[in-house]
Amino acid sequence: MRECSKYKQNKPESEFYQSNIRKATYCKECFNKYTIQRWIDRKIEAIQYKGCSCVDCGITYPQTPYQVFDFHHLNPSEKDFQWDKLRMKNINIIRAELDRCVLLCANCHRIRHIT
Repeated sequence: MRECSKYKQNKPESEFYQSNIRKATYCKECFNKYTIQRWIDRKIEAIQYKGCSCVDCGITYPQTPYQVFDFHHLNPSEKDFQWDKLRMKNINIIRAELDRCVLLCANCHRIRHIT
């Protein structure tokens, strides 16, 4: 048994991720929740960095949920990262990539890709 440091509950060793480097302090459930929330927070930070508004139709965050927004590269040949990989980088790398993008809602993003 080991204590999860998030809620101070004792759980079986099998409820923790194994690592050769160090022992996990959060159980799998708490770690996964933390990771998902960190990724959501990163996307919201990126939306705020880009001005919170779709440049084509003008809908805004937080009136519109964060899930609706995409980052569209103006020049696809300059694209270094997809969001699912970029969200794990440090903020300076994220901002450098976002500087090559405009903020679009999902509908406007799809329209840009069919025209």
